[in-house]
Amino acid sequence: MQLECFLPGPSNMRKVVLATNIAETSITIPGIRCVIDCGFVKEKFFNSVDGIDILKAVRISRAQAWQRTGRAGRDAPGVCYRTYTKSEMDSFLSSTQPEILRANPTSTVLQLLAMDIDCNNFDFLDAPLDEALISAYRSLDGLGAIEYGPISHITPLGRLMSQYPLDPKYSKLLTSASKFGCMEEILRLVSVLSSDNIFVSSNDKNELATLAHAKFHSKHGDHLTLLNVYNLFIKAEKPKVWCHDNFLNYRCLIYARNVCRQLSEISLRLGLTINSSENIESFKKCLLSGFFENVAILQKDGSYLTCSGNLKAKMHPSSVFHLKYKPKCILFTQMVQTDSNFLRQVTDVFIDWAKEVVPCLKNGIK
Repeated sequence: MQLECFLPGPSNMRKVVLATNIAETSITIPGIRCVIDCGFVKEKFFNSVDGIDILKAVRISRAQAWQRTGRAGRDAPGVCYRTYTKSEMDSFLSSTQPEILRANPTSTVLQLLAMDIDCNNFDFLDAPLDEALISAYRSLDGLGAIEYGPISHITPLGRLMSQYPLDPKYSKLLTSASKFGCMEEILRLVSVLSSDNIFVSSNDKNELATLAHAKFHSKHGDHLTLLNVYNLFIKAEKPKVWCHDNFLNYRCLIYARNVCRQLSEISLRLGLTINSSENIESFKKCLLSGFFENVAILQKDGSYLTCSGNLKAKMHPSSVFHLKYKPKCILFTQMVQTDSNFLRQVTDVFIDWAKEVVPCLKNGIK
């Protein structure tokens, strides 16, 4: 359906293309004469105080505004309508903030330490904030990847984790999974989490899509729901037809399958055992070993309070728990910030498990 934007429209009919910021630089659509610029973009930010990645809508820069304007009239005169005033535009940043200044530097810190380079002495073109680096060092110390101090050192576990081209939280899951007996399941889950959203929504067939997705729901949460989808996908005789019938993104699941194959090869090369288990408790404890910073506790008003940073948040509407059940303690993959904070991809866990798997949480959870 996305490819239709490149096709010429019928004679005497206006073609409207709804695009994300991918249309700024990555693609050029012929025949566009008019652009409507909303002046916003969704970007991922790392909150160094809370140690959490947040996806939120922010104002674009003036450079992005002119880039969007340039999409109009590439092959003929065009016009751009901006849905903000000139004085608002004058308050925008002149250029887009480099990603290293707003992204989580934890992976960068680990990779540099694996090369015996201390980030505190490294000559970055755009150096991350000191608070972000300190947060990254503490997070890696909590994961067991480094020994944090005046001069930090990478641990043998950290060396293993640095071999995976992943966020250190995911790397910790993979290096811990064999111990919990669920390596196969964690490999598949991490592969799906590394892909885009595998669920396809449809305005025309919303009820059918909801019913189709409900078949995969797990009472334990979203992570096992994603695992259910992947397990059935790799067993399907005609995966493309199966994805269409179940309102699933075939391209994303193929990508996840390829990632899973590559991660399996890396794990075998590192000497890790590829085992499998149907023990749900072990699976959840393994998730806690990597996502110990992403734990939230249910409050009396029905909201959740994150243990890291004490941020108030709600469960995301896409969760299998939404409007059904509110566990006392949950683990989440990501926080999304719009008008409120929302926790995406959640699984219910027991508080005592968190204290058992990650001793440093004993003082953080009450």
